[in-house]
Amino acid sequence: MRLISKITIGVLAVAPLLTFSQSKTEKKAKPNIVLLFADDLGWVDVSTGNTNGGRGSKRYETPVIDQLASEGMSFAYAYTNQNCAPSRASLISGQYPTGEDNQVYNVGSLSRQDKRTKGFPNLPIKPFQQKKVIAEDGINIFDALKTQGYKTAFIGKSHGTPHPLVGDFGIDLPADIHHIIAAPVDGKRTKSYYMALQSDRRGWTFKSKYVDKYATPYDQNYINTTLKPYASRSELSLLEGTPKHLTDAIGDFSVDYIKENANSDQPFFLYVPFHAVHSKVVGRKDLTEKYRKRGLNERLAEYASMIELLDQNIGKINRAIKDPNGDGDVSDDITNNTIFIVYSDNGGLKDNKPLTGKKGTLTEGGIRVPLIFRYPGVIKANTITNQSVHCIDFLPTLAELTGVDLSTLKKSNGSTAQYDGVSFAKILKGEEKWLSRDNLFWHLPGYMDERFSPSTLIQTRIGSDYYKLFYFYEKETFAMYHVNSDISEKKNLLNNPTKKQLKIALQMNADMLAWLKANKAPTGTWVKNGENVPYPKKDGVKAYKK
Repeated sequence: MRLISKITIGVLAVAPLLTFSQSKTEKKAKPNIVLLFADDLGWVDVSTGNTNGGRGSKRYETPVIDQLASEGMSFAYAYTNQNCAPSRASLISGQYPTGEDNQVYNVGSLSRQDKRTKGFPNLPIKPFQQKKVIAEDGINIFDALKTQGYKTAFIGKSHGTPHPLVGDFGIDLPADIHHIIAAPVDGKRTKSYYMALQSDRRGWTFKSKYVDKYATPYDQNYINTTLKPYASRSELSLLEGTPKHLTDAIGDFSVDYIKENANSDQPFFLYVPFHAVHSKVVGRKDLTEKYRKRGLNERLAEYASMIELLDQNIGKINRAIKDPNGDGDVSDDITNNTIFIVYSDNGGLKDNKPLTGKKGTLTEGGIRVPLIFRYPGVIKANTITNQSVHCIDFLPTLAELTGVDLSTLKKSNGSTAQYDGVSFAKILKGEEKWLSRDNLFWHLPGYMDERFSPSTLIQTRIGSDYYKLFYFYEKETFAMYHVNSDISEKKNLLNNPTKKQLKIALQMNADMLAWLKANKAPTGTWVKNGENVPYPKKDGVKAYKK
């Protein structure tokens, strides 16, 4: 029996899962948490320069995110895993994919060859058999917050956790939704990306009982009351009578959730993993047309439209925090008692320059993302940190900010839950500039089309400098980059290292090897003989050949 009792997933109205003795005043002292997790929003896809070293986008517009950056702390070195499922699994579990309660390395499997390319026709390594979802008996971010009386809600994309969400995951309100909607329309099975369908049996639908109430087409009242505050020079009249976009529906659901819980004695954790900007990219009609008129081609106009639509819905949710009942009187504003977070699950789908790579790669373009935290009175406004953080750090950080003692949480077998992340709460509070942790790790014991092959990456911070050391298992080779001076990762320092650089590389090599051994990281097996693929050799960087 787990220490933390929970409910059967799938009901909307629930009783509190724990009995608490806190007074009303003590409960109100706990901050609400709103975590907005974008899908494939790249480091340079936002127009604020706070998160990306002054490289704010001149093509895409994110005025709400820009404003949030000025009100809180932006992270110039925020990282994730290389694509959505492992990032979400690490965020929720607090563990690297190597963690015993995680084991999610990729979407689907580690044997994803792309038949459209020449792709690995003769794979030398048989990939590790990963899990698709995190373990049900692990103590996750929802579990941890429930020990402090939090009401928990999940609305959006559930990769990395079971979908539909069932079982023992600590979520009071689980609304798992897909961006691909398929339903019978006029007697035929019809598929739509992001846009509601008028089903023969269900009426207007997103195939989700939680958001179908928001699936009715755009009408003038909705346009006037909900969309006009964010019109941003788009022609809203184009929307009247057209199908509702899923991103708007998720935003509407979130607004209502905040309205229903803002004045409750019980603090809430609202986790909103949006599907935007994920392919196939389908923007909202008025915004797409806006960017077409600016001369963007169809593909980029849809992408720009989706980014701005995401930004508008972040704005709707933020407005609900400031005016929960929506009457224009902000005396019920809960901003000062709400941790508000904007983050992305991996790098962008399109051009991420000056970063190299995109979603699915371990270069900066695939794993470096925007991140903003706002918590007035605790986090100083308009601040930027260069401390690198990762998905795994969110669980311990939110635990520290809300008074959770992670050492007391037990799994169903009685063991203490283990976490790979560290809290960056003191960074947020301005009490520290750097974490004591020097290294972050990424490990991929398999393949994803042309984007990655079996490899391990270590990032090391030395002072304010970041270095990355890659190891590629197929050819037993290394590559090393100094991110500060070579943000595009073009110059492999191991081609002609200085003494200082070689010394750094040797230490990173040793730290990588120690981490792999400590975590019993899987590497797959050689196809030719079935033997386990070995870890990188001790001091292997010395033998590097150009």
